[in-house]
Amino acid sequence: MHTSDLSSPFISQYINAVTCHMAQGHVSLVLIAQEFHITRGQLNRRVKAELGITAQQLALNIRINHAKQLLLAQRNLPIGDIAYQCGFDDATSFTRAFHRATDCSPSHYRNINKKT
Repeated sequence: MHTSDLSSPFISQYINAVTCHMAQGHVSLVLIAQEFHITRGQLNRRVKAELGITAQQLALNIRINHAKQLLLAQRNLPIGDIAYQCGFDDATSFTRAFHRATDCSPSHYRNINKKT
């Protein structure tokens, strides 16, 4: 995936849709696909054709990157609140996804990136 690929109008709209859904507390690719007036399969094929990754993987990358920012910028914010702000249903599923993506827990990520 190249950063220049992220500038395509479709991908930009998809990123905005994921971000909006995240702010509402739940990311549903089915609902996002409906907003684009396509099926989830079509959404996935389109993202994969443009970026080489699935729509789900791109959404997860967006959510994990947002979580990283929150973990460092708002150090007193509980992990559960960060999970919700990133569109996860609970802290457990967020921690599991974060660990798979980064190889460390959210609290460990926060601790190893402390500002001195």
